[in-house]
Amino acid sequence: MDLDIKQSGNICTLKLKGPFRSVESVKELNSAVESALAGGCIYFILDLSAMPYIDSAGIGAIVSILRQSRQLGGHTMLINPSSFAEKTFKMVGILSLFSVHTSEVDALAACESN
Repeated sequence: MDLDIKQSGNICTLKLKGPFRSVESVKELNSAVESALAGGCIYFILDLSAMPYIDSAGIGAIVSILRQSRQLGGHTMLINPSSFAEKTFKMVGILSLFSVHTSEVDALAACESN
């Protein structure tokens, strides 16, 4: 998995590219999130449009981001989850925990309105 990271103020956008299925991918994401949290981010926008597959470890890492952001008064939003990711999130009952948006612009607007 590749990870693109953008941080602006208290908002961090992470684009996950490629399958999210290894311990190394989880470590990479967790490290990026820890750094963003240390930098004052409380809103996370996860662009999942280029992530064709996610396993249970990946799901756990994403739920952890949601939990951490909520504890700080923020939120975690998803952009265009792949068909597989959306079905998987629905199947395990967590899709409704996230705000799902079709573009980064929409997700940023949602962060700014909170």
